[in-house]
Amino acid sequence: MKMEHRRQDLRFLPGRAGQVHPDRGALRLKKGGQPVLRDPFLDPSVGVTGDDGEQASPPARRMIARALGPAAGAIVALLAASCSLAPPGPRADLIVYGGRVYTVDPQRPWAEAVAVRGDLIMKVGTEKEVRALKGPNTREIDVSGGIVLPGFNDGHSHFLDGSLGLDQVDLTGATTLPAIQERVRQYAAKRPGEPWIVGFGWLYSTFPDRLPHRKDLDAVESRRPVFLYSYDGHSAWCNSAALKAAEITPRTPQPPPSQGEIVKDKRTGEPTGALKEGAMGLLERVLPKPSHARKIAALEKGLRLANSFGITSVQNCSGGQDEIDLYAELQKDGRLTVRTSTAFPMPENPAQLTDAVIARIEAARRAHHDHFVRAGTVKFFADGVIESNTAAMLAPYSNHPATRGVPHYDPRQLQAMVRKVDAAGFQIYIHAIGDAAVRMSLDALEAAARERPGVSRRHRLEHIETIDAADIPRFGALGVLASMQPYHAYPEPNLLGVWAVNVGPERVEHAFAWNSIASAGGRLVFGSDWPVVTMDPIIGLHNALLRQDTDGRPAGGFVPKERVTLEQAIAAYTLNGAYASFEEDVKGSITEGKLADLAVVRPDLFKIPPQEIHKAKVTLTIFDGREVYRETGD
Repeated sequence: MKMEHRRQDLRFLPGRAGQVHPDRGALRLKKGGQPVLRDPFLDPSVGVTGDDGEQASPPARRMIARALGPAAGAIVALLAASCSLAPPGPRADLIVYGGRVYTVDPQRPWAEAVAVRGDLIMKVGTEKEVRALKGPNTREIDVSGGIVLPGFNDGHSHFLDGSLGLDQVDLTGATTLPAIQERVRQYAAKRPGEPWIVGFGWLYSTFPDRLPHRKDLDAVESRRPVFLYSYDGHSAWCNSAALKAAEITPRTPQPPPSQGEIVKDKRTGEPTGALKEGAMGLLERVLPKPSHARKIAALEKGLRLANSFGITSVQNCSGGQDEIDLYAELQKDGRLTVRTSTAFPMPENPAQLTDAVIARIEAARRAHHDHFVRAGTVKFFADGVIESNTAAMLAPYSNHPATRGVPHYDPRQLQAMVRKVDAAGFQIYIHAIGDAAVRMSLDALEAAARERPGVSRRHRLEHIETIDAADIPRFGALGVLASMQPYHAYPEPNLLGVWAVNVGPERVEHAFAWNSIASAGGRLVFGSDWPVVTMDPIIGLHNALLRQDTDGRPAGGFVPKERVTLEQAIAAYTLNGAYASFEEDVKGSITEGKLADLAVVRPDLFKIPPQEIHKAKVTLTIFDGREVYRETGD
């Protein structure tokens, strides 16, 4: 059974992100310019507003009372009695009730309702307590038996790439060469004016004996360049026109082994059209760059998709200043509906990590440090991926005993670069998939901790698909966050099947070791790696609990000892993600005083069997106190 993760029933509800709702009633300023909130229904010093917008004076109120005659006293008494039912003070702008609230707050994990005022959570409690804060302009939402959760935090995303990809060739689900060719053919026919055909999503399992060949794309499109990323983004496939545009020939030298490979025919030396890792840059440098307007439009589309999945925060693991500027522009215009934290890519050549680079990142951090757009994190790539035998392993690959993969750095180089970045005070992400890369990365972070002890760093390793047992407790001991993506362990033969064959049965036992790391004191941060896979956290929750496909295969789950509980998985998608960006005091749980980011899911995830979780849907998303997504029906 194939899953369809794209949702079409989206309705974006516009408004200004971050704009605090006006107070219900008049505002008066005390000394220092701070507003004193006054409710016209409770405070007699606030005048009644007439149809012309002017406040009625006290004499006008007396005239109203005289006109009402004897009934005035009864009406006033009735109003006073009704007001006495609610505590004095500000009214809620929004009340969410009618289901259960799982707060992810250890002090109060469960509640019945939530009140929101402006962009903050005003009250968490029983339905009676919360609805007592209802005012004349309060909006109420009945979630009809659903469950209210904190807005999801996608702990690992490539958000601009994924957003641009929504309008490119999508090869998801195309598992045969003819299916891929047909999708490329249809896309090219619909866009005759596009100078390049760009797409993503082909699987290594489609080509079990070799990487794909340019001639297979030439048969579909020979005039325009075609450039297709693999599903994981670590390999690419292009046609002859693309190779010509990039001037890649048999004489083109290979990049250093740690920086990828131009795959060439062993007999003729001709480039096959397949590129690994950094060699993709030879083509990327000649790809037409999307315009500013296209990037903004793509991001808005990606934001709507994220909101439809209940996502209100993203840790963006690729980007840099240009992408940060796009988010800042959207925020300035009130169109940013996801909180972002973006990492700067680190060079693979240590000589390129100059003081000027450090200064640019520091300038970005100083400019962007609010709860909408954040900078000041950096990302290293310690290795590649297992599917193409480029992840760095402690022992040879089972399917390719001649190689252990290639680390992107010499361990001493990585340690020196990590120490320099750590000394500058930046948070560090390190892509580390193979067990050798995980160990090398932990060693580098440990060396930095020894050099500057007592600092709260919250550095992270990304992916951690294989790990030696000796390194599992080091996450908790060092305070290194384990940023992992549950859907990467989804047991589909075309995905995980290739992975398992490459690492072999012994290393499979330590695959995606979520429970082992958590049990040893490590903190899990869950994300998607979108656009590698769907960003839908509901699918991630399903696999975190079961490690089975939606048909229940394999029986018992893939390495079932590494499953986690629903409570652990939700925390990894919410509060732990907030902790990862140093924002656990302002978001990540449904706690009074925190930012009002909420996701409503139906049915209640705690009331259904784990095998049914993948069928649940986000029906409502609240971001910064305002509704940004509501399900409109099937």
